[in-house]
Amino acid sequence: MRLPILVLYIVAFAAAIMLDVVTPLSIADWLIEVILVWIASVRGTTREMVLVASAGTGAIALGFWSSPDLTDPLWVAVVNRSVAVGLIWMMVIVGCKRRWAEEARNQATAQLRVLQGLLPICAACKAIRDDAGEWHRLESYLSAHSDVRLTHGLCPPCAEKYTADLYKA
Repeated sequence: MRLPILVLYIVAFAAAIMLDVVTPLSIADWLIEVILVWIASVRGTTREMVLVASAGTGAIALGFWSSPDLTDPLWVAVVNRSVAVGLIWMMVIVGCKRRWAEEARNQATAQLRVLQGLLPICAACKAIRDDAGEWHRLESYLSAHSDVRLTHGLCPPCAEKYTADLYKA
């Protein structure tokens, strides 16, 4: 974890806990913890996100016990804090899934080799001319410039043509 962001987390969590001590339980001062988890989900690593979410959950629980007397019924405060904890962990799940999707996309992009542009090809033998002006068989050119593995076979019209020539001989 980077030092400036670590200092931000420590100061913000300390401020959130101090705010909990002086504000009534039903006030949504847990928004500080939620914002910190959001920052970690956008900027931090997966590990940082989970650590900040765990600290936020702990700070919300600590705030539940350290806040002054209630002005609202207890169930309002319990629902309020439960929604905050649920929101925090939902952000962690979405952030992790987003990171996994980005990693999968990056891996797929790294594996992708694409032939682009125009290929000069011989109309008769289908040889391809490279940038140096040399002619190569289609199979060797594709194997050298892509990850394609070629197999050979005959299409039905060619098979009929070649087998007909064999039977004539």
